[in-house]
Order: sequence, then structure tokens, then C-alpha cells
Amino acid sequence: MNLFSPSHLQQFIDFITPHSLEQLNSLLRSIGLISTGIGTTAIGAVQAIKFLKGKPKSVEEVGPGAYRYTSQDDNSITVDGNVHTLLSNASITQNIYQIYGPPMLDAPSIDDVKTYVEGDEAAAVVVKRDEIPIIKEFAMPSPTPADAAEKVKETMHYGVFLNPKRGAFGNDPKDWSFWRDDEIITATIKDNHFLNEYANGDVRLNESDLLTVDLLERQKVRGTKVLKPSYEIVKVTDYQRGDSQAKLV
Repeated sequence: MNLFSPSHLQQFIDFITPHSLEQLNSLLRSIGLISTGIGTTAIGAVQAIKFLKGKPKSVEEVGPGAYRYTSQDDNSITVDGNVHTLLSNASITQNIYQIYGPPMLDAPSIDDVKTYVEGDEAAAVVVKRDEIPIIKEFAMPSPTPADAAEKVKETMHYGVFLNPKRGAFGNDPKDWSFWRDDEIITATIKDNHFLNEYANGDVRLNESDLLTVDLLERQKVRGTKVLKPSYEIVKVTDYQRGDSQAKLV
């Protein structure tokens, strides 16, 4: 494996104590130091941390060995049990930061840290300089000011047109994404009738379909910082099947 701070990596490996080469490769994939492979949806701890951009707002078990992490701006990602164990251990997340942070802090000319198994650079994972604060915030989060009160403003929008982008499994109401004009929004669906139809296969959403919905927009301000809004589809009032039937991602 090539990277700029081998001492930190070796300390990390010694801390985890893998007992075989197969266990070591599995560990490196779970950490996110090497790619999980083309065509897989699995992600490592590093990729999850970069997605969350800080400590998660919530963590919930959504199935056997599957955990959903929701970011402060209400975007969600699902990881397996091994990655969940890594993310839940403060010593491990701090060691992850030590792999990437010090090399770039000590050498301003370095723009990124690339990690890969020697001879397989195509599977490299790259962490850029501007992503170091994100990893540090997850491993060593800044204390939230006591006076940083959160304000919430809810606005209901009726008759909103949406094109599906990504669905969820079964009747899971979370982690749906839609095109709203040129904007991608992530929404929780509260319409149980629609969810049951989707789970039963009566509705098979595709990217060209058109949904008309009653959309609740929830805007948040913490202190003086405006957070990313979250959305709930309260009711699907109309569903039109599109001509092109490309499957949801």
C-alpha cells in the first residue's frame, strides 16, 4: 500500500490486529483505504465520513447488519455492520484522521493522499486536502455552542411535480430522491397508501414517471447558520407513467 504516512497506517493495523492477509484486505475495504470493487454498492468508513460531513444526526438499524446514518442536513447512507463498528469506535476514527491529516498538514505542497495495494493503483482511494476538515470533524467534533438554538420553519407546497431519481427498498419511507426541475431533493414519503402500492409492485417507479405531490419543506437555522432543508412527501396526489422506462438507480 502506498501513502504518505506509513507509520500511522502501521499503528492502525497493529491496533486492529488482523490475523491473515484475507482479514487485512477485508479490513482495508471496510475502513475505505482501498476500493470495494467495481459494481458493488458497499462503502467503507472513509467514504461514509466524507458523505456525512461531520457527526451524524442519527443512526438506526434498518435490517440485519445494515445501519442507516443520517447527516445533519438529512441526507442518509446505509453501511454494513463492519463499517458501523468502525464508525462507532472513537479510537478508530481518530486513527483514520491520523492517516490522512498529518501528511497534508506537515507538507503544504501535498494536495491529496492516495491509498492502494501495491500493484493495484486502479483501486486507489483518494482523500483531498479540502476533505481533511470533514474527517477531523467526524473524529473530533467541535462542541456545539450552548446558545446555538435551532429554528424550524415548515412550508407546505401543493401540487409539486417530481421525477423519481432513486427509490428505497420495499416500503421504507426514507432515502428517496427526486428531480424537482434541475434540483435533486431527498425526501421521506409519509403516504402509506403509496408506499404499500410500491412495495406490492402495483407501482413501479421509473425516471420518466411524473408524480404530483403535496410536499412539506422544513427549513432549519442553527444559531445563524442556515442548514440544508429537508422534505417530506405528505401525499402523492397523482402518478403518471412515463414513456421511457429506465429503472431507478
